[in-house]
Amino acid sequence: MPHINKKIFISTGELSGEIHACHLVESIRKIRNFSLSAMGSERLAALGVDIVHDYRDISVTGLSEVLSHMGHIRRAFDDVKNHLRSRRPDVVILVDFPGFNMRIARFASSLGIPVVYFIPPQVWAWKKGRLRQIKEYVSKVICILPFEKELYAGEGIPAAYVGHPFAHTVKPSLSREEFLEGIGAPSGPVLTIMPGSRRNEIRRHIPVLSKIISIVRGKRPDITIAMPVAESVDGSEFASLLKDIPGIIPIRGGAYNALAYCDAAIIASGSATLEAALLETPTIIIYRISWLSYYIARMIVSVDNIGLPNIIAGEQVFPEFIQRLKPESIANTALSMIQKGRRDIAGKLGPIIDRLKVDDSYGLAADAVISFLEKEKGNEPLPQTS
Repeated sequence: MPHINKKIFISTGELSGEIHACHLVESIRKIRNFSLSAMGSERLAALGVDIVHDYRDISVTGLSEVLSHMGHIRRAFDDVKNHLRSRRPDVVILVDFPGFNMRIARFASSLGIPVVYFIPPQVWAWKKGRLRQIKEYVSKVICILPFEKELYAGEGIPAAYVGHPFAHTVKPSLSREEFLEGIGAPSGPVLTIMPGSRRNEIRRHIPVLSKIISIVRGKRPDITIAMPVAESVDGSEFASLLKDIPGIIPIRGGAYNALAYCDAAIIASGSATLEAALLETPTIIIYRISWLSYYIARMIVSVDNIGLPNIIAGEQVFPEFIQRLKPESIANTALSMIQKGRRDIAGKLGPIIDRLKVDDSYGLAADAVISFLEKEKGNEPLPQTS
């Protein structure tokens, strides 16, 4: 594979974004041999990407939570700025994580470095300010939600829609029998709980999940509780969080199996809710942040639902419990879902899945990046790898 003197910097800020970045890197390398650097962790490092800063010390949500991590965020931003000044990549690719990445976009733009945003901010949920910033600092957006391309195009922002990668990658790796045997589940129902992948999300959701589980078990002692553990969560820290919730079965690296074969799930709002929809899992969406962050969000966010499946469907397919999490109501809703079974919700999820399916989303995203670089170079095609 010949060396091509093109440099790409990729900025991720959390596990889900880094997973997308890894697939994008693999797809780019099938076509071109670029020099790659990133803000990421060992996942991108394992692909031979030069890691400028590990994002795991800044992966938090909510205004008050961000304020408490400002020292880490400042150091991460300084590391990336220094890298961009010295490395001068041909393009910066931002992946999700808008609070941090929009600052990177502004800085890269000030250096004359073009910016491509893969999985751009959810501007449809925010006031126009962020959309104006994207138009000013971002040269192209690569969208994974079906309604986003038209929104950006309407503002004169070049955009490509590549479909949602989850539509093809989210699938179980085991059979139902193998999964149930692996977790030692008896013949009764399985409830999967997912408190989030960020440390502050987990700490806010675990106490209420403990109460929910207690109520559920009181009414259905035969239920098995499975909890997939995000790979970004330290094992010893996770164990200390769960010491007051006996009997939960933690699962490392098996979230799709736990979602595919459970009877219902309770999931913190995020990409996992879309994974659940694609696996046709009856799901309850929960979310809690600090009250300061919540009140500020209510002033600037203008959507009826926060769960991606509900936003895509245009209705509340998955019930949402936001901020005021009432354990009794959530527990009763979960028990009702288990009683009804999966067929009750499958028909509502089919249209969501159909809207997201596009063949080889990561390949199309890689094509969009390479096409952008070729145009930046003056329409001269870049050499192919061998």
